[in-house]
Amino acid sequence: MLKRLILMWLGLTLLTLLAVHPGLAEEDKIAQAAIQTVRTQMRVPKDMEIKFIEKKESVIPDFYAVKLLLMAPDREMPVLIYVDKTGEKVLVGSLFVKGENVTRKEAGEPKPRKIDMALLDVDKSPARGAANAKMTVVEFSNFQCPYCLRAWTKMKEILEKSPNDIKYVFKHFPLQAQGKVFEFSEMAAAVQEVSPEAFWVIHDFLFSNEGQALLKGEKDPVKKKIEEILKGKGYDVAAFQSALESGKGKKRVEDDLAAGRKINVRGTPTTIVNGDLVRAPLTDKVVEQYLTK
Repeated sequence: MLKRLILMWLGLTLLTLLAVHPGLAEEDKIAQAAIQTVRTQMRVPKDMEIKFIEKKESVIPDFYAVKLLLMAPDREMPVLIYVDKTGEKVLVGSLFVKGENVTRKEAGEPKPRKIDMALLDVDKSPARGAANAKMTVVEFSNFQCPYCLRAWTKMKEILEKSPNDIKYVFKHFPLQAQGKVFEFSEMAAAVQEVSPEAFWVIHDFLFSNEGQALLKGEKDPVKKKIEEILKGKGYDVAAFQSALESGKGKKRVEDDLAAGRKINVRGTPTTIVNGDLVRAPLTDKVVEQYLTK
């Protein structure tokens, strides 16, 4: 008897919800019509996320203004689509009223894509600079990328100018899950198991002229050179060898690759500044803007 009463109560509750929200299915239909049109008519890549933000009455009779957000790798781009209340007719383009672009005004301007820093596991990666800095730079990089070398050269200069205001975090992103590029990242990541300080010694060497020349060859000479540098600096070479052989270095690289994929990293260097995905190289002007916010 009790079971029957519970089922009856659940049924009545569901009917009440449907009565209170009769437009739920309709809203889904309207949103899907807008999303599908954007994908097909604006040639949005299949892997690009499109978020439904809202729908509201449009100045066009019997049409809704549907706001969507296109999540590009580095930007959030708002789009406004007009869908009739049956969900069958869709208008794409700018609507002007008395000379004013109403579509652009209501959609808003593109802005840098915000990244949830918690997704990046920053505390697990080597960092330089102040712990409580005004500006945190997270960079996905690899040692065989010439653009990464250029980015690090500039970043080093920026850190020297503002050592107390900037924190720089390095993330391994060799682009390939195997091969020499991955193995070089794996070696550097194994050095992290020795100490953060040891990692930065090897990091700086690999981004030096001598290191870059060595990376053009095979992995064994690179490994031998890393061991030579560690020994010369008084670091535990056996700890490096153990981390490399046990797969701890490999695991660190794989974790960084997984973090990069969460935010759709596609190339190197990819830079996140205070949660903003920054596509262009960092300049003194950009740094100044963040430090004075």
